Amino acid sequence: MVRTNSKKNALELERLYREITTLKLKRIDSSMSNSTIKKSITDLKERKLDGIICVDMLGEGFDFPNLKIAAIHAPHKSLANTLQFIGRFARTNAKNIGVAKFIAMNDSELIIENQALYTSDSVWQDMIIDMSEGKIKEEESIKEYIGEYQNYNDKKTVGLNGLSLHGIRLNCHAKIYKVVGFNKTAEFPEACKIEYGPYLNEKDNTVIAIGKNTMSPKWFIGDNVKDVENLLYLIHFQKETNLLFIYSQVKSEIVYEGIVNSFCTFYEKIPKHEMNRVLGNLRDFEIFNSGMQNRYNDSGESYRISAGIDVSQSIDPSSGKLYSAGHVFCKAITEESAITIGYSSGSKMWSSAYASLRDYIKWCDYNGLKISNNKLVVKTNTNYDYLPIPSRLHTYASNIFMTDFSWKTYSNPPAVFLAGNNEIQGTLLDLSLKIKALKKDKIHLLVSLRDADEEVICDVNAKYTSNGNKILVSEGHKQIPITEYLDNNPLVFRTTDDIMIQGIEVSEGDPNAIAFSKENIVPIDWVEEYSTDIRVEVNDPRYHPHEKSIQTTLGEILDSNSAYKYIIYDHSRGEIADYITVYENKTSYDITFFHVKKMSATNYNSDVNDIYEVAGQAVKSIIWLKTKAILLRKIEDRRKSNHCIFLRGDYEQFKKELRSIEKQITGKIVIVQPSISKETYMPDKIQEVLAASRYYISNSGKVKSLQVWGSK
Repeated sequence: MVRTNSKKNALELERLYREITTLKLKRIDSSMSNSTIKKSITDLKERKLDGIICVDMLGEGFDFPNLKIAAIHAPHKSLANTLQFIGRFARTNAKNIGVAKFIAMNDSELIIENQALYTSDSVWQDMIIDMSEGKIKEEESIKEYIGEYQNYNDKKTVGLNGLSLHGIRLNCHAKIYKVVGFNKTAEFPEACKIEYGPYLNEKDNTVIAIGKNTMSPKWFIGDNVKDVENLLYLIHFQKETNLLFIYSQVKSEIVYEGIVNSFCTFYEKIPKHEMNRVLGNLRDFEIFNSGMQNRYNDSGESYRISAGIDVSQSIDPSSGKLYSAGHVFCKAITEESAITIGYSSGSKMWSSAYASLRDYIKWCDYNGLKISNNKLVVKTNTNYDYLPIPSRLHTYASNIFMTDFSWKTYSNPPAVFLAGNNEIQGTLLDLSLKIKALKKDKIHLLVSLRDADEEVICDVNAKYTSNGNKILVSEGHKQIPITEYLDNNPLVFRTTDDIMIQGIEVSEGDPNAIAFSKENIVPIDWVEEYSTDIRVEVNDPRYHPHEKSIQTTLGEILDSNSAYKYIIYDHSRGEIADYITVYENKTSYDITFFHVKKMSATNYNSDVNDIYEVAGQAVKSIIWLKTKAILLRKIEDRRKSNHCIFLRGDYEQFKKELRSIEKQITGKIVIVQPSISKETYMPDKIQEVLAASRYYISNSGKVKSLQVWGSK
């Protein structure tokens, strides 16, 4: 029997044995039908085959009557599996075939529970005795550790009505906070619905409890039938580092924060550059899954996720200029063994391993010491090292000029509601975001949905608060305040010197690459030539029934250009842009978004507030130019609410043409703001905002350029 651990390796071994030997071997793995496997076994028994190549198969419930030589190309995962395999293989139930023999390939690399079981000088009897004694001591140690847990009140040894903590095995996953004022005898929040415990180990500051959650199944209406779910909660405080580790089967931010609020007087998340230290003191990295945060939005690709055998190979030096490191999950080697480890910007770490209660605490402590070691330098020696690691946010910069939703929101925008109204008002992307006030320790935001305005405050710990709770967001079967949603999916803030802030993380770019040029300003004689009231953005029958607005003039200018095949009007909250034009050439459709803002300042180029909001709208709108499908879907959604009106061209024809594979789309963004003058002196602040907007847009991929239609 040729034994290996993957189908890919089995295919390669099948080829090698066929080319190098005269043996007749048949490969067997789980992808094959039962009849195929049975036929191979029959051929083996009838000696039509010399042997088989298998992947973790035929080891349990199967004896090997005609097989007495095992070629071990990959070890079993545990000693128990190894001994079972050896025992079954060595069982003698056929005549004249001799004793079993085990041949190990690369025997120095075949390590089982830290033992080189297949080396030529191995004495199996001694090794198995030693490992068995080690197992017994290990079990005694775990039993002693479990006995240290006591109930808060009666101090009795743990016994959960037939449930024992000894039987608990945790998947290695933890939410981590830096905390002050840990109270080990505090109570879990009501939301956890604790039924068993809490139980405390005073020696290592660990609290464990089991909650019970009941809910009606999806297939039943009413309260007569309930599903019951037991949920494990664990809290471990590492005194040396002031780190709090929380294990919760309900991986919700509100649950984590409810627990840390109950047990601590102060807490903050761990920034990504500190979480990255869990990769320290490791070698031979193989990165299975990684995320990269795009600082320039890449036409909507704000976050790129790669998965595969070693995704670091797809990263090159240019990636570091566009992206910052996101989450990572990898395989690596410690001084003792191979492990898996991952972390995210959500202050979480995880592994694919399962551990006893005691070993889980050891896992937390081991990584906690690394997280807190500011002298630890992490090098994976893979291309992943090209990606810069974001730093911790301490204060907000004064040159933040725009905010936008996270990539998660754009990937799956939830429905939104107004308090007291169960009717869906749209999706989160229909909300208007405006920076109302900017301070070192907080940002005041005005969030608007239809006629409802809510002021939301974001502090430097990425905690969102509001005194209104007017706007609600759909989460499963319930509605939550928008502040709770943003706690889990923090907004993105951008500065004029190429810094991106999301949550508690700061990603720095290249401020020297941002330069302003007045050549991007197209001067228009709004007043003299077009008789425009540049202080009126749009006409409406109540406030501006007679003046000629900027949008009215812009409509005339666009309509006078016969080259535009389509002209679309979309002014309102949640808009793509005020006007959209489409020009068809031989190879593509050139689509231009026009964003309009009235002049509020007394003089030209005198107030940066005239440009802040419209610049943010311009940068955010590039998301809709990522693909033709995204643009069409957005226009279709807008038309459901009587927006995206086609002033020129037919909507059905527009859909048909854009769905054609013959031509792609290219984009262009135009800011229409008469307050910006090409000839008048422009303060640095306005130059910085315009330069940063142009820089972000020109790096986005699909969009060719940014223009400003201003004044002379």
